[in-house]
Amino acid sequence: MSKSIKISDFTQDDRNFNRHTEAGMELLKKSIETVGVIEAVTVSSDDKIITGNARQENFCEVLGYAEPIVVDIDGSRPVVLRRTDIQSGTKRYHEAALLANTTAKKNISLDIELIQDIAVEEFDIDIVELGVEIMDFDVFPPEIRNSDLTPDMLPKIEGDDNTLMQRVIITYPLERQPEIERILGVNITKVIYNINEIIR
Repeated sequence: MSKSIKISDFTQDDRNFNRHTEAGMELLKKSIETVGVIEAVTVSSDDKIITGNARQENFCEVLGYAEPIVVDIDGSRPVVLRRTDIQSGTKRYHEAALLANTTAKKNISLDIELIQDIAVEEFDIDIVELGVEIMDFDVFPPEIRNSDLTPDMLPKIEGDDNTLMQRVIITYPLERQPEIERILGVNITKVIYNINEIIR
């Protein structure tokens, strides 16, 4: 007789690149409570979680003992989860589809220092080639993160003399830095410039 496995038996990744967000974790909990399990947890051959640390945590909290269905694969074939309790075109179907995407979006907070330390320095991984962009990192204030905004849509900030200030953020591929420097008239050596530093 095979040993019963609980979802809690799998080991969390103590160096998880995703720190998650409070709002994302709340939405994930709501997702599990509303439509149950819609995405799998993937673990290594020695049962350490590759992806799904937050799902495991919430499965344990919401579903209790949660005995998982474990499928051993070598990555060469896709795994399809068929939800026998959800019919297409129903409210539950569309809730599940929405929650799968909104939860993924809201629960990402990449740890730039950990990625640098482990992925880049320890394993020499080209993180840009794997789709990591500066906008993925939690380096911008919440009001401008993942958005295309006009300056008027941002809260005003005050300068040293209490003058109301605007801000503009320019993102660009590294190879276009010389072009951006020509446009601005400065060598880009820092993130924030006062207008007086780039206007002669």
